[in-house]
This record gives sequence, C-alpha cells and structure tokens, in this order.
Amino acid sequence: MHLWRAIALAFFLTATSIAQVAGDHHTNERLILRVLSAPGDLDLDRRCMYYPYPFSPMDSIAAFYRARCSAYSLRLDGLQELEVFRAALAWVGTRWKHSSDNTVAPSVTTLELLERAQHGEQFTCVEYARLLVDVLVAYGYPARIVGLSKEDIETRPQGARHVAVEAWSTTYHKWVFLDPQWGCYPCMNGTWLSAYELVTAIMRGEVEQIELIPAVEVCAYYRTSPDELVEQYRSFLAPYTGYLDYPYVYDGTYTLLMYICKDSLPLPLAFQGVPLSGLFYTRSWRKAYGALDQTHVTFRYAGDYHPQRGFTQPAYTVDIATTLPWVQHFEVRHDSGSWQLVPSARYQWKLHRGVNTIEVRAVGYSGIRSRSTSVTVFWGLPREIPKLTSTQ
Repeated sequence: MHLWRAIALAFFLTATSIAQVAGDHHTNERLILRVLSAPGDLDLDRRCMYYPYPFSPMDSIAAFYRARCSAYSLRLDGLQELEVFRAALAWVGTRWKHSSDNTVAPSVTTLELLERAQHGEQFTCVEYARLLVDVLVAYGYPARIVGLSKEDIETRPQGARHVAVEAWSTTYHKWVFLDPQWGCYPCMNGTWLSAYELVTAIMRGEVEQIELIPAVEVCAYYRTSPDELVEQYRSFLAPYTGYLDYPYVYDGTYTLLMYICKDSLPLPLAFQGVPLSGLFYTRSWRKAYGALDQTHVTFRYAGDYHPQRGFTQPAYTVDIATTLPWVQHFEVRHDSGSWQLVPSARYQWKLHRGVNTIEVRAVGYSGIRSRSTSVTVFWGLPREIPKLTSTQ
C-alpha cells in the first residue's frame, strides 16, 4: 500500500512540474511577449545633427547674452513660446534701422553690433538674423538663419538674397519663419508658416492670401502704419522664390544646404557673379526640415527566459534617443500614470502580467518638451490576449 501511494505521489508531482514548466498548470501554453502598438511614423533621420547653433543655452556665454539683452530691455521670462517669438522679433527689429550696405564680418559678435547700434550704426538683414538667432538660442529656443534667393541668383549684381530666421516651434511641431528686418511673420489660415511654406504659397499665386503679421513696435520705430508695412513687405517678398538655403555643418566644415524651389532651375554655381563652392544641394525640401521633437526608443531584453515556460520575468533596458537639442533629462510614464524624471538616456523597464504601456519624452532647456513615444506590450498566455486587448 505504501509503495502504491509513493508511486501515485511521484506521478502527481511529476505531472504538476511538467504543467508548471509549460507556463501554466492548466495548459501547455508558454508565456509570450507581443507588441500591441508602437509608433510607425517617426522621422529617424538624424539630419538635424548637422544644424549648427552659435552656442548652447547652458553655456556661460548664453547667460551673458541674456544678461546683456535684459540690460537693453528685452523681457522674455514667463512668456509662452509664440509670445517669445513675437517679443524677440519686435525687440531685434527695433535695435537699428536697416542699411543694405553695411555688412560686417561674421567675427563681429551680435553683442558688439548692439553696442555699435547705440552709436547710430545701421546693418543689413544678415545682422538682424544673426542677432535674433543668438537671442532665441540663449533662451533655449532652437533657431537658424534661412536665406531666400531670387531665380537669377547667379547673375543679378545685387539684392539677389534676403536673410531671415526660422525657429523651431513645439506649438506647431515645425519650423516657423520670422523676419527681424521687417518685424513680420507669415500665417495662413491662422497657422504660422515656415520659409518653405511661405515660398510655396507665393509660387502658387497665393501671396495675397498670406497673412503678414507686423510687430507694432517696429511700425512705430519706422513711423509707418501696419498696413503700409505689410504692403511693402508683400511686394518685397514676391520675387524670392528661387532658392532657400540653411546653415549646415558637415565633416566639421560650416557650409550651406541649398534647396532648389523649382524643378526648372539649375544648381547655382555663382552668387551675384561670384563663384560658389562647397554647398550641398537638394530638390527635396524635407532634407532641410528634419524634426527637432522626435523621441524614439530601442529595447534590449534583460529579463528571464525559459525554453519551455517562455518569458518568465520580462524586463528591458530601454535606450532613449531624441532629436531635441540641449536635453536636460528624460521623462517616462507607465500605463497612463504620472510622469517620472529619468536622469539618463537609459532606463530599466520591468513588465507586469497583462498589458504594459511605456511612454517616453525628452525635456530640453527651460522645460521645452519633445513629442512622446509610446509602446504597448502584452505579457502573458496567448489565450489571454483577446480578453485583455478587447477593451483597449
């Protein structure tokens, strides 16, 4: 009798052990992991790495810029992003009156320009653009110079190119155009435009539909009405539909990326009769408009795995990458909970049974945030998937 009891007990323990190894003591199913949702439209092109900035807002030079601009009555603290753009545009546009003849060397800092302007010196569109870029970057807003050229850029003796600014907007998730010489920015249907969108609208014959918003401070500075300034600016912009160019750094060399706005136009090899060298050319406007608010993740499995039972204790090392410049830290949240600060670009994610969602975003200077990336993963038995995902 004792022998039969021992055999029966051994059989029971063996069967139980086999069922448990299989993943569940009622079935032979193995524990699985399955991605239920993940982003499919991220711009993973890191071309934005080639956008040069004059400095980082965390640098001491940026703090010095902010202090000096404050001494010149610039007030940007506490403003929302678009309000910052408007205020900086108006402030730069009233530092000096425009002159088409007094271009200075790039080695002259924009703080020196401000000092010289105090003594009545006037400068070109280039100097307005340089100052606006420096101001925005000093306060943590990515900005770059953009050049707009006429179709006859190679042979026109002068006035072939106008220089303005594009700033990255987290409000619109795109670059927006600001012209500090004129103190204006363009909109259409209530949305701010990029330089590309502005030029494209002009080429479509929609120049009258473009809403040009002037800074009232600039109008007062030039003693003109907003309507007069807008009409002058509209006429001024109309012929600049040949080429767009953007600062570009490749292999340590500062150059330009030039977008050719019309298929019928050639690659320009001269500017106002002077040879051009070392430029990058493109007929795809997207090459000049890499997104600065993309965040994406890669996963490296760091949990337990059993050949028969499957994924027994799943965990991942999550590596975070972003195109947002000047990252202070990252933020992570699970299952629509609260955001948690993550000091580095590496994070350990342990999954619980059922549906797991992780959402990640980057936080830059002054709290500027990237768009978040979300991934949802199921952990459990295959037969549990319909029940768990039917309400998702």
